[in-house]
Amino acid sequence: MADSEPCENPLARRAVGRGRAIQFAAFAPFVLFLVAVALFPSWREILREGFDLLLAKDREGLVDWAKDRGIWAPVATSMLMIAQAIAAPIPAVVVTFANSLLFGWVWGGILSIASANLAASLCYLLGRAWGEPVARRWVSERSWERSETFLAEHGHEAVLLARLIPFVPFDPISYLAGVSGMRFRSFFFATLIGQIPAGMAYSWLATQLGDSWRSFITTGLVILALLVIFGQLVRLRLRRRRRQISPDLDDPDDGDGVKTSNSSPQIG
Repeated sequence: MADSEPCENPLARRAVGRGRAIQFAAFAPFVLFLVAVALFPSWREILREGFDLLLAKDREGLVDWAKDRGIWAPVATSMLMIAQAIAAPIPAVVVTFANSLLFGWVWGGILSIASANLAASLCYLLGRAWGEPVARRWVSERSWERSETFLAEHGHEAVLLARLIPFVPFDPISYLAGVSGMRFRSFFFATLIGQIPAGMAYSWLATQLGDSWRSFITTGLVILALLVIFGQLVRLRLRRRRRQISPDLDDPDDGDGVKTSNSSPQIG
């Protein structure tokens, strides 16, 4: 008698379904964007103009460009925030300054934080859905290696710390978090919480642009120093807590699904 076909494992079937759903979630925004551009050709030129201003770091031009969008200004600047995340290393602070000058530093800061969180989530989904070979195409080799080292050292806490500590490249961390298999909920809230201090600080800093450049630069350096000190204090606190919980812990994988090897992630 011929061997019967083995029954498919329900857990494996469910994991495959989840993987396809994640791939769809990562790919859908690009499809919607291309459809929108095809249906509304004028938006293609508008977005190209905004992206050129972003590349040129033209803050005043970007503010005028967004004002011309009227009620669609929040959507337009949010799309630029997503674009800068994918096309790193364009600085997000330019969009944050524009949002602050357009909507006030409080609401502008909230909009910047929300749109940056959306952009980071998209980077995470791209890494989770398509794995390391695709994710590495979006960042430089040096940034990827630095981010791998940072993630290996801090585990799932790397996402929070990368947002708190200036000069740590965050977009590669987002891709790596997806590649490593970190839970999306953990990534989302760590990103949201971690970017609040800098997001609101930079948004407020934009209101000081009317002062002299010397005053603005001095204020900016003070804010930057405070953010570095705060981030390092949180880093030391988390390290101390980790050692108290498990003094012999060497593996940064603490059960949140973070794997720091270079293997492709298992979706599920």
